[in-house]
Amino acid sequence: MDKGATIKIKDYFKKIWVYHIIVGLIFLMYSASVITTDGAMLKNVLMVLGCLFLLTGVGNIIYSFSGINSIRFHWGEILFWGVIEIFSGWIILSKKLEIFEIFLLETVGDVVRRATTAELDLKGYLIVFYIGTFLIFRGISHIVTKIYNQGTSKQKYIFVIEKWLLILDGFLDLVFGIGIVISAYLAPELFNYILFLYITFSSVILVLFGWSLKYSTKESEEVLENEESQLK
Repeated sequence: MDKGATIKIKDYFKKIWVYHIIVGLIFLMYSASVITTDGAMLKNVLMVLGCLFLLTGVGNIIYSFSGINSIRFHWGEILFWGVIEIFSGWIILSKKLEIFEIFLLETVGDVVRRATTAELDLKGYLIVFYIGTFLIFRGISHIVTKIYNQGTSKQKYIFVIEKWLLILDGFLDLVFGIGIVISAYLAPELFNYILFLYITFSSVILVLFGWSLKYSTKESEEVLENEESQLK
């Protein structure tokens, strides 16, 4: 990674690490409210997930532009998923899939009944399938790209923390994505609880990731100071 790109990423880390921590803490507060109210807040879990996708998408888009000149940074992948996260948040919050689902039930369902006398029951399936497949593909993408990302030997320790946090986040997406899809067919009543657990674990990772960005800034400054002192 060239010096110019390192400085740019370091400046970004100085500004954005607190964003990840604040976002993580906000959603941890929601998780705490679900527990303290005996699940009364669980009815809003889908909208909360939409807000989580929206805020993490904004953070990832800004994050991607900080390393746009670095080949090792995988900024294109981060930008792509940031855009998809914002789109997914919008889809959930605007309830577009629910509107489309009603349209299918009213139009296609009527045709199916006429042709086969069977009932077409799609209620809730579209949003569940969308969230599940989105998490599965994002998880696979994160795992594959981060496993083969070697980083730099000069930023060894904090880089390792960030790398494995992102790989853990990928496995979290993959496992919960599969769980969400399965729940739609085998245990629909568990859907909200699975989303609640996903939000909780993701929030913890956001806080830890923000912490790692803060300390990677200090490490980058030490690396640059050592390089400058060697040049003198």
